[in-house]
Amino acid sequence: MKKKERILNAINRNSQGILPSQIDYTPEMKEKIKSLLGIEGPLVDKHLDNHIKYLSLDDKVRADKEEGIRYDIWGVGWDLMLTEGFHIRHHPLIGSHNLREYVFPRPDEGLLSTILTVDPEEKINYFILFDQGFTLFERSWVLRGYENVLTDLYWREKEINYLLDGITEFNIEMAKKVIKTGNIDGVYTGDDFGTQRGLVMSPETWRKFFKDRYSKLWEVYKAEGLPVFHHSCGNLTGIIPDLIEIGLDVLSPIQPEAMDPAWLSEKFGRQLTFFGGISTQKTLPFGTPEDVRREIIDRIEMLGKYQGYIISPSHEVTSDCTDENFQMLLSTLKDYREGLI
Repeated sequence: MKKKERILNAINRNSQGILPSQIDYTPEMKEKIKSLLGIEGPLVDKHLDNHIKYLSLDDKVRADKEEGIRYDIWGVGWDLMLTEGFHIRHHPLIGSHNLREYVFPRPDEGLLSTILTVDPEEKINYFILFDQGFTLFERSWVLRGYENVLTDLYWREKEINYLLDGITEFNIEMAKKVIKTGNIDGVYTGDDFGTQRGLVMSPETWRKFFKDRYSKLWEVYKAEGLPVFHHSCGNLTGIIPDLIEIGLDVLSPIQPEAMDPAWLSEKFGRQLTFFGGISTQKTLPFGTPEDVRREIIDRIEMLGKYQGYIISPSHEVTSDCTDENFQMLLSTLKDYREGLI
């Protein structure tokens, strides 16, 4: 069975002998994997038996190597050297007194260069996922600053609506262009709406500013029969029914420190496919190899109860994952594929 077919079966919760798996990683962890397995960079995904290939827009404008900042078409400056992960060094609207003066980037076809150059063999064998991350909330705060956006939702409603409308329109237009290439099998949107204790805003505020906008964006994909993946760290229990209502197919990354996998499975396992669940916060960096193996088996049993599960760590694996635990992650997945679990 091809990897693409396994992912589709998981999305549709069709019974299959082996559930798909995916191990995403940071650039720093990729170097560690190459050294650990003695392989070259292009072979990493093959050795990890990954089922998904991500494609994203080519939105880079320039990189300032001295400052260690990469600037994108939105004017946002992304850190290139200070942290393993995402860190914003320049928010172009952080001091803005009138957000309606902001000029949005054009949804130009030149942004599609990476989407248009999919390897034909990968297109056949892998599930090609368009990564449209930093979708609405995160796009607004990388422009404006995190605290500013949270207060803007209450004190500058007309201006934040202008900003969110412009972002939504850009995403919808790019979605249409990406779909026309015929090179994607689904979309992966992303906004971290959760903390480990609950939502970062009230469900009512989320519904007021984000629900309809997400519905409009997702409908572009759903109208073409393309499944929707959505990433949000933290506890989303207050809005999961809303996400299902507007078309969510796959929820990622299932952060076990924030939401109980067993409860999620029983509550939503007949309606959603889960992607993640193996702790990158505790188990992979700080647990024992036995903890890792036990957790993987537990997640397969719990989150895979209704066949809707993509076995995966709860986020990109970072370089603090110990060698022993990473090897156990790989060996446990291999044993599972070979029917030894």
